[in-house]
Amino acid sequence: MKLALLGISHETNTFSQVPADYAAFNIYRGHEITQEYQSSQTTNAGFLQISEDKDVQVHPLLFAITGPIGTITADAFESISQEMLSLLENHGPWDGVLLSLHGAAVSEEYPDADGEIAERVRTLVGPDVKVGLSVDMHANLSRKMIGNVDVATVYRTNPHLDPKIRAFECAEMIRDTIKGDIDPVMWLEIPPVVINIVKQFTDENPMKSVMDNLDKTLSFHNIIHGSVAEGYPYADVEEMGMGFISISDGDTEAAKDASQWMAKEAWDIREQFVGDTPSIEEALSYADQNYISEKDGPYVLMDVGDNIGGGSSADSTHILAVAKTMGIKGYLQTLWDPDSVKACVEAGIGSRFTIEVGGKTDNMHGAPVKVTGVLRTLFNGKFEDNRPTHGGFRYYDGGLTAVLDTDDNHTLVLTSLRCGNTSREQMYTVGVYPEKYRVVVAKGVVSPRPAYQPIAKEVVLVNSPGVTTSDLSFFEYRRRRPNLFPFEELATYSPG
Repeated sequence: MKLALLGISHETNTFSQVPADYAAFNIYRGHEITQEYQSSQTTNAGFLQISEDKDVQVHPLLFAITGPIGTITADAFESISQEMLSLLENHGPWDGVLLSLHGAAVSEEYPDADGEIAERVRTLVGPDVKVGLSVDMHANLSRKMIGNVDVATVYRTNPHLDPKIRAFECAEMIRDTIKGDIDPVMWLEIPPVVINIVKQFTDENPMKSVMDNLDKTLSFHNIIHGSVAEGYPYADVEEMGMGFISISDGDTEAAKDASQWMAKEAWDIREQFVGDTPSIEEALSYADQNYISEKDGPYVLMDVGDNIGGGSSADSTHILAVAKTMGIKGYLQTLWDPDSVKACVEAGIGSRFTIEVGGKTDNMHGAPVKVTGVLRTLFNGKFEDNRPTHGGFRYYDGGLTAVLDTDDNHTLVLTSLRCGNTSREQMYTVGVYPEKYRVVVAKGVVSPRPAYQPIAKEVVLVNSPGVTTSDLSFFEYRRRRPNLFPFEELATYSPG
């Protein structure tokens, strides 16, 4: 049995001013995919794992990935997708295809870029080749996306700790379909509801109850798999919002009933999906007043408006500026600032100097903040983490990194590449121990939790400004569908 592995992974923040051009993508071909991902906990690792079945051969062709930023440029999308499709055509014929996509990709030409890829793959291989798709929990599922594949799976955890598991289940179903052991039938239900990013943690309600309902449907008659997509509210597309998939063994009505039941249950608690996070001042005051000791751990503040994993700039200074004004001590955060890193190199380790950090990408993430401090160290930025991490990644690169201890009793870790706060190793490798601080700012919402929740006294979400703010009224949506809660409070939903 011969299966192709290929894909493009990009979570597109359509409000970001940083385009995803061809140079922004890391492109892995052939054995490079195996080398990069086989030992990880990623989607690609799960697809590769099916090769442990002696009757299955997985052939990695091409995988392109970039961090969450703005819209994919037309030339980047065509260049990558055409190379991918050429490899698929030239190395066939195939028994099946394993698609490693994100589910919230948007290009300049295609608002539903993932659906476009799925359709092109289906057109190329024809109706008889079995196609499996595994996507991120932040996917905005579309009928075009799901209608062009035979089976689809979605992560069930946020932070994402199960990509490998879900992809392996997808590959298993493709194998079993090819063998004739199952006849998968999918139903996608898309209720008109958007869940705020600060309500998407799957270990707490409301999402915990939604995932509990998914578990219930897996015991329904003839249901062999199911998925919930939380959606991605920063991709302004028609399908933006939650999606529910059920897969039955040859029973359309069973799949339909299960998906619609889950969707209706979620719709009934839709008021719980609305954001309610504290302001920067409130969060900092709360952390400062309630901090006890190093033994109890720091307060970890999630900079929602500068969520690196959601496509933000990584250089927001909104929280830093307020912390400086309020006189908050024992404060730690990262900033993406190549210019400041360069200035640190020129100053030299041990030097004391004044510099303006952050706030250089756009006008939404604060102004540069003037700080004076001593350069503690420089580091090449490459690190590895074998602990559980969001998305299952193992290898990271923040580029040349500088650690600056300021006169305000703040430590700033300045990176020259955008690198999410999803690994404590990012700190340990430069001699910084977040456990020793009073306040640690992580630029994210849920993705930093596996790294920082184990050491935190408490994790506090912060309603900071920025391209990923939890205040969705900040954005001007042009493509979203009408009758969509919470934008229309009187929106209605009646499962067909």
